[in-house]
Amino acid sequence: MEGDLLLHVLKAPGEMAGLSEEEWDRLLRLARTHRLLARLEPLARDQGIWQELPERARDNIRGAQAWVDHFQLRIRRELMEVRKVLRHLGVPLLLLKGAAYMAEGLPPARGRSLSDLDLLVRRQDLPRVERALLDAGWKSEIEDDYDQRYYREWMHEIPPLVHLLRGVEVDIHHNLLPRTGRYQVPIEKLWEAARPLEANLSVLAPADMLLHSAAHLVVSDELRGGLRDLFDIHQLYIHFSAGDARFPRELPRRARELGLSRPLWYVVQAAHRLFDTPFSPEVLDPAGYELPGPVTGRVMRYLVRETLRPRAPEAGDAAFQRWLLYLRSHWIRMPPGLLAMHLARKSIRRLGGRSAGVAGE
Repeated sequence: MEGDLLLHVLKAPGEMAGLSEEEWDRLLRLARTHRLLARLEPLARDQGIWQELPERARDNIRGAQAWVDHFQLRIRRELMEVRKVLRHLGVPLLLLKGAAYMAEGLPPARGRSLSDLDLLVRRQDLPRVERALLDAGWKSEIEDDYDQRYYREWMHEIPPLVHLLRGVEVDIHHNLLPRTGRYQVPIEKLWEAARPLEANLSVLAPADMLLHSAAHLVVSDELRGGLRDLFDIHQLYIHFSAGDARFPRELPRRARELGLSRPLWYVVQAAHRLFDTPFSPEVLDPAGYELPGPVTGRVMRYLVRETLRPRAPEAGDAAFQRWLLYLRSHWIRMPPGLLAMHLARKSIRRLGGRSAGVAGE
C-alpha cells in the first residue's frame, strides 16, 4: 500500500537515503498530506543523511520547515504577550500540547507546526484571566449565545480568544476533557505533578503529557489529530523511556489514576501496529488496563486503524470510519438528553443556513 512508504520512513529514517525519484514523489505527497513533511529534516539529520537527499526533496522539506518556524515564532510571541498581561495576577499557567513540546525542546516539536496556544489555568482563575485578556485586545469570535453556553457550561475551555492585531488563537483550558463527558480527569492531580519552567509557568509531567496527547487524539471528534499526533506519542514514549527507566511502568498506572486507561490502550495498540513503537511488556499487557468489551474493542481497533492509516491525497480519506468516530465522540462527550438537544439544534442551524443561502457551521 502506498501509505506504507511514509510509515516505513518514519520508523527507519535512514532509508530515505536510498529512495528512488518516484518514491520521493510519493513520500513528499504523503508527508505533506499528513502534516509530517517538515519532520523529515530532523529525522534525516539525526541519521547523518541530510546532505545525501536529493536537492529537490530538501527544498520541499526546507519550505515546510520555514512555515513551521514562522508559526512557532508566532506562538512564542503570543505566549510572551499573554504572560506580560497576566503577570500582575500571579496566576499559574500550564502549557499544553505543541507549545509545551516547544518549550521543553521535546522531539515532537522539531518540524511541528503550531496553530494556536493552549494554556491550562485553574477553574477559579478563569474569570480574572479572561477579563485581563479581553481588556488587553483579545476577543472571542463566537457570538452566538448557545455556542457561548456550550463552551462555558459543558466544555473544558472558554471560547477561543484571538488578538485583534496578531490573529493568533489562544485556548484557555480549565481541564483536559469536557465537563459533561464520560472521561473525567482529576485536574488537581495534574497540577500537583506539573514541572515548573519559569515563574508561574509549568508543563505537565511526562506521563501526563503523553496521556493528554492520547486523550486528545482518541476522545476528540474523528481522530482529527491524525497520524501526526500518533507520531508525537511515539516520539514522546521513546524520549521519556530513555530518560527514566520507571516511565514505562508508571504510564499504565497513571492512566488508571487519571481515568484515561482506555484511551491509552487504543493509542498503544495503534502506535505499536503502525510505528512498531518499542513499548515495554508492562505497557502492552492488557491486564494493566480498563479494557472495552470484546465487540467495542474490535470495532475501535478497526476504526482507529483505518482512520490513522496514511493515504495518498487522491485516495480520499476514511469518510465512513470518521463519521462513526464523530458519532462516538459526541456519545462519550455528553449524556443522552443533552446530546439529543445539542444535535437537534445543530441540525436546525444547518437547515436554516442552507435555506438562507449561507454555509452551515
